[in-house]
Amino acid sequence: MPVSSDTTQNLLGELFLISRALRSTLAHSDAGQLLPGGLGVLSTLETAGPCRQVGLAADLRITPSAMSRHITELAAAGYISREADPSDGRASLVQLTPEGQDLLHHIRAFHTQHLQETLVDWTEDDVEQAYQVVRRLRNSLNSRDRCGTADENPQVSKERADV
Repeated sequence: MPVSSDTTQNLLGELFLISRALRSTLAHSDAGQLLPGGLGVLSTLETAGPCRQVGLAADLRITPSAMSRHITELAAAGYISREADPSDGRASLVQLTPEGQDLLHHIRAFHTQHLQETLVDWTEDDVEQAYQVVRRLRNSLNSRDRCGTADENPQVSKERADV
């Protein structure tokens, strides 16, 4: 039986509010110094390793011009580097630098501590249930947007879990 419109709208409203709360948290961490989405670029590079800008944009479902802005910003800050692609000298590969890795580690530690403090009155089972429901929703959304789910693509699955 399909989910009712009211229930779906309630869920969308809650997801919107969660998204705003997460953006607010990001703004108060070192991620606040990055363009929105920059953290996703760094996380994807950590998981995928060196890759072409076009492939990175496709993985993150953003336009090549938006990816270009991220690459410019992240390279200028020293969080990523560019090297010639050995298989095609006309293209370049972008990769995470040690500084970018350090930033990711610091931001993840901040987010983990913040969420643990937020969930102080939740049980481990409560958090596990929330995780399973959110993961199921993400997989459903991904299966409608691309071929296969994030669980079928470990790179996407890990990248989403780490951010």
